[in-house]
Amino acid sequence: MDTKGEKLDLKEYLPEIILTGSGKQCVLSYYADDLYISVSYQTQQTNNAKGEYSFTFPRFISKSEETFEVLGLLQAEMGKTQNGCLNFTNSEPKIMNKVLKWFYKELDIKTEQWKWYLAANIQKPQDLENKRRIEEYLAIYWTKNTPLLLANTHPTLVSYRDVEHLSLKSAYYGVMIIEFKNNLFSQIFKNVLRIITYEKLLQQEINFIRSFLKGLTAGEGCIECDKDSKKFRVHISCTIPAEKEIYIKCLAKLNINAYDYPGDKITVSRRENLVQLLQQRLMTLHPRKYAAFLNMMKHYPSISQQTGYFTGEKKVWNKHPEEINQNILKLFNQGITRTKDIAEQLEISTIKVNRILKKNNLGKRLIKTSETIRKELADYAQQHTELSLKEIGEHFNLSESAVVRACKKYNVKRDPGKLHCTIPEEKIQRIIQLYKDDPTIKFKQIMQEVGVSDTVIRRVRKEHRLEHLGFKRLIGNNNKKYKQNVFKEPFSELAYVKEAEILL
Repeated sequence: MDTKGEKLDLKEYLPEIILTGSGKQCVLSYYADDLYISVSYQTQQTNNAKGEYSFTFPRFISKSEETFEVLGLLQAEMGKTQNGCLNFTNSEPKIMNKVLKWFYKELDIKTEQWKWYLAANIQKPQDLENKRRIEEYLAIYWTKNTPLLLANTHPTLVSYRDVEHLSLKSAYYGVMIIEFKNNLFSQIFKNVLRIITYEKLLQQEINFIRSFLKGLTAGEGCIECDKDSKKFRVHISCTIPAEKEIYIKCLAKLNINAYDYPGDKITVSRRENLVQLLQQRLMTLHPRKYAAFLNMMKHYPSISQQTGYFTGEKKVWNKHPEEINQNILKLFNQGITRTKDIAEQLEISTIKVNRILKKNNLGKRLIKTSETIRKELADYAQQHTELSLKEIGEHFNLSESAVVRACKKYNVKRDPGKLHCTIPEEKIQRIIQLYKDDPTIKFKQIMQEVGVSDTVIRRVRKEHRLEHLGFKRLIGNNNKKYKQNVFKEPFSELAYVKEAEILL
């Protein structure tokens, strides 16, 4: 558990010397009060003039598990060279959001102060239209899943790699790199991270060491699962011998034996050590790596009996003390019914507030639907496909969402055509004709011209096999003949029209 109220004083981590952009050494000056530190240094310029550079930032950051998770992530994925820039790289939006949120919460660095660009593991497309479509595809994904804006990108949005791949793999969205350009703060923060990692990490409480390793494995961990040879291992990339030694000692404090693997990594293997990784939740920060780790652990016989995992029951890991639960109920009974207000007062997430309210039948879902009623709902929905879900809910005096949950639980299959509002046949044919004329047409254009919603357009596309038109054909397609046609010949709208005619 976090040491509540305890802080890390960044004044203790200030370096004595700062390097200028040209590599000259300058003495760091600072002034600190109870809240902030103002740092500065002076450089000698021509004609005996002096230039001064300064920056102000919070003096204290929270000594919490969240802080050590972020420090572990930064130790894994942040550039360490003194290039006047603080940067962080990751392929997972959830982790990127965690880092951005932490810098704003602890160091007052706002989202709009970060510049960003993307890296894609494909060749740079020669066709400009194809290049534009791919970059738009990647940019839409990242701006949708992070708070970063297109206005803050580098002039070059996507950096390409010198590889053989010509198209993006399915569900691959590249890697995001964020940068905060400030030479002074960059060197100070890198010094903070270096001292904590090399000098103070091993002296921290176990929960902080665990959090740091959680961030480290999210950034540098990879899973090796070879079912044929039964090699089940977790590797943590690391090239510096001193860091390897520290990480191995930190893992030992958690009763996990790791060894120095030849080359650039340390390795955790053997069942008892991997079980500790599982039970201490060291792999949970990165969703895709955690999924791969769980899949690997399932191969051990009797693993569910040994650990309590893989039993089909959902587990709630981040439980709060009973005192917090009682405070949530107390505030709700006092009339503070908005979950966001309760979460802000108690400094916890709205998800955790909702969990407690739901458990006590409070909030929006005051009464849970009984299992008997759910079964009746499902049977009624199966038998009366002519009725909409809303009408079925009104028949039982329940909400539409209750019917949806019942149908989902009992796997009720209904005629898709009767689950949606009907539209005139001429509108359906008009949508199809628009796709025949231009398979890359945007939803917005169809909505304006035909007067239908985007949901209706999606239904028509699905029912008439129009889902794979447009630029999606260029991305994640591993058909070699198709690649040759697309990438060796100039882009042609006619090719899409012909493709549409085949589907239609």
